[in-house]
Amino acid sequence: MRSLPAPRVFPLALAAAAVAVPSLAHADQPYVDAPLTLETLHFSADAGLGFGTYQDAASNTHVGWGSNFEAAIGIPFLGEFGARVAQRFGSDGVLVGTNAPGPVGADHFARLFDPITGEPGSADFANPEFHLRGTLIPLDVFELGLETRLTVPTSEGSYLAFTPGVPIRIHVPGFLRIDTGLWLPVFFAPNQAMYILEVPAQAYFEVGNAFFGPQSGIRIVNIGSSPSSTDIPLGVGGGYTFGGILDVKAQLRTERVNSGGWATQAFGGGIGVGLRLP
Repeated sequence: MRSLPAPRVFPLALAAAAVAVPSLAHADQPYVDAPLTLETLHFSADAGLGFGTYQDAASNTHVGWGSNFEAAIGIPFLGEFGARVAQRFGSDGVLVGTNAPGPVGADHFARLFDPITGEPGSADFANPEFHLRGTLIPLDVFELGLETRLTVPTSEGSYLAFTPGVPIRIHVPGFLRIDTGLWLPVFFAPNQAMYILEVPAQAYFEVGNAFFGPQSGIRIVNIGSSPSSTDIPLGVGGGYTFGGILDVKAQLRTERVNSGGWATQAFGGGIGVGLRLP
């Protein structure tokens, strides 16, 4: 078994999201009550470090490392705007997941609680991703929004990716948060486009300042074309909130629990911090 040593460098970057009617929630609320879209001039930032595994042609298991950094701000009349960048450490960090359609790169596991597939590219630095998110229904117990993500192909051989989405967040105030919705990543490869249908399903329970819960969903790769595949991810995530503004988070997950070899082909985890201001 061969693995890459943990990285010594942690990336810097910019990241965020945005378009919508800002919700009325406040940044100092418990994690499970956090709104779908940031309020005007509210700010969030997240940094994560992740690992992922894969097997080569000789069935040797490799461990790759990657990082992720993102930030977002609430903008008047628009909602939330943000961006994301990521770095992989060495070839193993880039190659994680190449035996499976969908996520590629150990930085995918550093994107804590955000499983949506973009076009990561095949370089040490992942393609940057930008998004706009707006809340159409901002109720205390139910939020529905519209989101657009754009992944810019900065690495050789990668493609422009456009991801419209309909995020949904359900709250049982002070106790439970459910994140789901529907996203349709579109990859504009030469002479063709590839479509992925993603429906994540995550639930987090609040116990004091701690939160934890299961992660799952469904991902259909190359939908409407042949060959296509269906992946069912499964994982667990959790964390602890300090001072109502700083979330320490961690997760372990596989992207394909429904196929053989999931433990070594598409398994990983991550740890990181998230800041919510003011």
